[in-house]
Amino acid sequence: MRSHLSRRTTGSPSPATPLILLPSLLLLISTTAAASDTPTAYDELLAYDFPVGLLPIGVTGYELNKNTGEFKAYLPETCSFKIQGYNLQYKSTISGVIEKGRLKNLKGINVKILVVWLNIVEVSRHGDELDFSVGIMSAGFGVDNFVESPQCGCGFDCNKLYLDDLLMSSY
Repeated sequence: MRSHLSRRTTGSPSPATPLILLPSLLLLISTTAAASDTPTAYDELLAYDFPVGLLPIGVTGYELNKNTGEFKAYLPETCSFKIQGYNLQYKSTISGVIEKGRLKNLKGINVKILVVWLNIVEVSRHGDELDFSVGIMSAGFGVDNFVESPQCGCGFDCNKLYLDDLLMSSY
């Protein structure tokens, strides 16, 4: 009899064990599903009629007040890259106000024009065109240029940089 009890306690779980674990498993699944349903900063851009490429890859989080449109987006560190001849710099915290088709009071996004860094203070969408304002002047670009998010350090030329590094290391 003693050996029978010993086998039962060290052997496979009793049939009641799966029933005990089921609520925990359901809670874990529902928590995971709820977390994956939380929109990202990129999803929020799309909801306000902006393309995801306004933000670089790597946003770690964001805050958005749906009533006022005030937002903050967070990157792990300052992010710089070059696109179409423009040097861009995103600070680790980007803030502003978002509304349908308009980002205003922006802070944390800079563009280098000639030798001077200027803050991009507003982005507005007009059809298939995005206008970027630095206050005293603005420039327009097609929305198609922002379908993908650039990568910190290399923008959209990451493969080219990789190939250049590979070629240089072979000498």
